Amino acid sequence: MAQSEPAALSFAQTFVTAMLEAGRGHGFDYDLCKAMTVVSASLKPKTRVTIRLTVTLAMCNPSGTLHGGAISTLFDVCTTVALATARRWEMPGVTRTLSTTCLSPVFPGEEIEIEGEVVQIGKKLAHILGKMTLVKNGKLVATGVHDKANIDPPTAMSIQDSKL
Repeated sequence: MAQSEPAALSFAQTFVTAMLEAGRGHGFDYDLCKAMTVVSASLKPKTRVTIRLTVTLAMCNPSGTLHGGAISTLFDVCTTVALATARRWEMPGVTRTLSTTCLSPVFPGEEIEIEGEVVQIGKKLAHILGKMTLVKNGKLVATGVHDKANIDPPTAMSIQDSKL
């Protein structure tokens, strides 16, 4: 893991806090976000954010393991925090595609770490990878791929450049 940069870490933590406040205490992702702690963030060599949380029974499926929907939501949130930390777009964009692969079960009480790494950011699209590991032994339990589309409003300059 790259060394955490104080400014990047502060921004990532502030972004997560803002997401919680915007949720106003509800939403299917609110409890997951509330349980997360941003533990590191860096901008070089690639923008990366690492988040930890302890899995609770409420995050699990009837089989007693971390629910696939919770895994997808955690990747969605963590990769979005990484993209926001890169600070190339005004807004964090919208999901274009989100793919998760579950490799191993995670049980209540286990601490997991989710890392989001920005692979590419353009003017309109971004590609972010995620990986989820168990903190106790580093075992990879899930991977994610998140593509996002920029929804920033047009700037005054681009409007002035318009031929219309």
